[in-house]
Amino acid sequence: METITAPDKMSRSMRHNGVMICAFFGFGWFMGGAGILGDGPGRWIGIAGSAAVSIALVVAAFKVESARERPRELPKHWGRSYGIWILFEVVLIAAAVFLFNTLDLVDFLPGTIAVIVGAHFLPLAPAFDEPKYRWTGYAMIAAGLGGVAGGFGGIEIGGAVAGFGSALVLWATGVAVVKRG
Repeated sequence: METITAPDKMSRSMRHNGVMICAFFGFGWFMGGAGILGDGPGRWIGIAGSAAVSIALVVAAFKVESARERPRELPKHWGRSYGIWILFEVVLIAAAVFLFNTLDLVDFLPGTIAVIVGAHFLPLAPAFDEPKYRWTGYAMIAAGLGGVAGGFGGIEIGGAVAGFGSALVLWATGVAVVKRG
């Protein structure tokens, strides 16, 4: 496979963007699971805590120097690969939403979406020269499968398992990317 060496500025930008995406979607997944917390103080404490984690990740991405030991080697057409996998992910999620709503299986939707999102990380690992994205993918797939199983107890349980699990995976990935670069 033909590769290009990403210039330092591009590599930094990819690192920052990766951490911001993990922080933003980590918060989103937390919110997806937060329905189980009810409307009391626990919910608001959880939301504040998850917002603090996400904000801290974004700040750290710009403050902590990368410990990356080698240049980022990208496939020659990495941008096209990225676009294809994002499109594939969006189409699969839209199809799942339509299908699960049609079949009245919405209790299993959060877990299914987490599996789809997790699967999309697997081809992104080589596209961004970030091997840790494979582990992100596997862990999100596991959280999603847990959410599917939790769906048998209702959407709040399925959403909590998939949502909180996926949030933790994305935040851990963000920390790993901040640390290693």
